[in-house]
Amino acid sequence: MANVKAAELSALGGATRERAGGIDLFAGGLLTLLIVMVGVPLVMVVLMSLRTGFPGEGGPLTLANFAAVYSAPSTYKILLNTLLFACGTVVVALAFAVPLVWLLNRTDIPFKNTIYVLMTVGILVPVFLRTIAWILLLSPRIGLVNQWAMQLFGFDQPVISLYNIPGMAFIQGVSFVPSAFFMLGAAYQTMDPSLEEAAYTAGVSKLQTFLRINVPITWPAIAGVMVYLFMSAIAVFEVPAIIGYPARILVLSASIFTSTNPPTGLPNYGIAGAYGAVMLAAGLLLAYFYVRLVQHGKKYTVITGRGYRPREIALGKWKWAALAFSFLYLSMEVFIPFLVLLWASLLPHLQLPSAEAWEQISLNNFATIFDFVDALPFINTAILMIAVPTTTMLLSVLVSWVVVRTQVSFRGSLDTIAFLPHAIPSILLGVGLAYLSLAYRVYFPVYGTVIIIAIAHTISWIAYGTRTTNGVMIQVHRELEEAGKVAGASTARVLGRIVLPLVASGIFNSWIWISMLAYREVTMALTLGTRKNVVISTIVWQFWGSGWVPQVAALGVILVLFAVVVVGLLKIAFARFGEFGSDSH
Repeated sequence: MANVKAAELSALGGATRERAGGIDLFAGGLLTLLIVMVGVPLVMVVLMSLRTGFPGEGGPLTLANFAAVYSAPSTYKILLNTLLFACGTVVVALAFAVPLVWLLNRTDIPFKNTIYVLMTVGILVPVFLRTIAWILLLSPRIGLVNQWAMQLFGFDQPVISLYNIPGMAFIQGVSFVPSAFFMLGAAYQTMDPSLEEAAYTAGVSKLQTFLRINVPITWPAIAGVMVYLFMSAIAVFEVPAIIGYPARILVLSASIFTSTNPPTGLPNYGIAGAYGAVMLAAGLLLAYFYVRLVQHGKKYTVITGRGYRPREIALGKWKWAALAFSFLYLSMEVFIPFLVLLWASLLPHLQLPSAEAWEQISLNNFATIFDFVDALPFINTAILMIAVPTTTMLLSVLVSWVVVRTQVSFRGSLDTIAFLPHAIPSILLGVGLAYLSLAYRVYFPVYGTVIIIAIAHTISWIAYGTRTTNGVMIQVHRELEEAGKVAGASTARVLGRIVLPLVASGIFNSWIWISMLAYREVTMALTLGTRKNVVISTIVWQFWGSGWVPQVAALGVILVLFAVVVVGLLKIAFARFGEFGSDSH
């Protein structure tokens, strides 16, 4: 009998070791895949910076591109513009995000749910569309506000212009507010209310309490968000390209793009690589500081434990002022841009509201969309909206399962590699993949196809996917998996039949978000674009470059409404599916 038990234990141990060996092999393959996906585009950026000529021509490695770029005085003007733009963007974003996160998480401001929903809707509006809408409103030449001011007050010159660094920083900063808001939300939700109550007991006003208690206590979280926003502002392309480039205000991202996509002449990937190497180094350095700040911020605890009970602060007479501040932000983020686009889409040309303008309102610009564009951009966009989130979330689930649910020795390295794309500017990712597909087209024959755009999107958003799936995977208790393994289920069957159904809601929400990112993204699509792989966002960009304002506005309205409708329908469908599933159990 003892011999039988020993044999059973030996067989069980052998099966466990065999299973562990299989998991290690699988995790090693996954790590190799991520290293290739993330590392190869970065290597291409470095390689192109050390090569002259066209992709694939070879030749010796040289520092000539760096010498050409960094010996030119204009380069340092570009670096200064980038720094000023990024700093201004961070200031604008935090000026709105910090008060909003305090108002919505710590006070009794009315219409909280409505404000939350509208902030989410604002995220769905592409940044380049908001930028175009603000140009239609405040452009010195065609802006509605300047036209109105000159007509009403008889001014000879425009009153306001967005074609400067403050104008660029304002638009970009407003677009960053939702990201900063949701990143800061946890810090303000978990704050100990006794700290504020002590200040009120001492007669300190709500504003002074906010400035002298709330902000200092949450400073580690705010500092982390500042670094994150600064890192993002250095890398963004749309606002600097649409506003800065026509005004000859160049930043790093626009300089990289114009080097590879010049209005005239041939592309110079070497110069783009020299600019990109500096941007890449800055991005990686800032990502390192961001991770350190987040880890350091965990040392600051504002939850007391016993007796902790979050309370809403009564705003009293300031309630309506707080609501007005929230509405001001929502107007700039959602209402004004959409209404400007809607107004421009209904007219044959942009003009001020008047009796004559109202008589010209029609849906003609919507009806004639396909006179200007065929079905290919819509098909390519649909492919991206399905393929990118599906591939990204599949990889994310596998990575998170290894990182969170296994004891693989190198799981920390796997998680780090998965997070690395967060530090890579999308413009560099696009340029690196373009150079790869041109220089090594025999081995990587995807240039000019929608596949290369899908690959770029997947690499870019694997960091977001794994951050989400890590969070939901942690919530699944290990006993559930162990029960399945005891019953004889394979590792793959346990993952597919037990773990995935339990985390389906989080995966689905991330799938929707990444699908919308693929739908609205324009930087990588422009960098990798040809006539055969155009998508809707690049068509809007091309229309704007051609001066087709009514068509741009019509497509913009369609983009926004489609995003809102799709997200709403998917949310409703998934909620009903969840209810059906729970009823069936």
